[in-house]
Amino acid sequence: MFMQFEQNLSKANESVRIPDKAIRLRILANSNSANDQAVKRQIRDAVNANINGWVKNLKSFDQAKHVIRSHMDDINTTVQHQLDDMHLHENFTVKLGPAKFPTKMYGGYVYPAGTYDALVITLGKGEGANWWCVLFPPLCFLDFSHGDAVKPDHQGNHLSKTADSHLQDQKNNKDVKVKFFIVDWIESLVQAVKGMFS
Repeated sequence: MFMQFEQNLSKANESVRIPDKAIRLRILANSNSANDQAVKRQIRDAVNANINGWVKNLKSFDQAKHVIRSHMDDINTTVQHQLDDMHLHENFTVKLGPAKFPTKMYGGYVYPAGTYDALVITLGKGEGANWWCVLFPPLCFLDFSHGDAVKPDHQGNHLSKTADSHLQDQKNNKDVKVKFFIVDWIESLVQAVKGMFS
């Protein structure tokens, strides 16, 4: 059953295309050290969990942008709490608006380099590999960060991920996919039982 699920998910991923009106989430780590990359992933999980709850039932880009903007203080607080929990005294910035992205390829689609609406969280110096997904429509269970269509320059300017962070993000992403599958499977089972007695 899980093999069939993986096959179906793979086919679905190939058909995913980011709409023109989308809001991305981009998190830049302080550096490519193992510790800084781990901090990036923890911030990612906390922020994404909050925002997913805020936008999951919204229908329009404008609604989503308004809701995220209204929660900027909450996002700043979430990042600060995560840093405090890790006993880190690191500066960070949180900005919502136009942001530059490198060329990416995902599911057979090439997304050209350009300026896109995004929530950008920069940790420390922001010189480490970044992670990104699409907040609205909610697509953060798909890992668009794996789809670099260009090589990093000689300074490694956020165009690719380190092997360590790539493998860890891939593992985390699979865990999320399995969770989504279990939730969907339970909901389908409940609907089937209800149908039997209706």
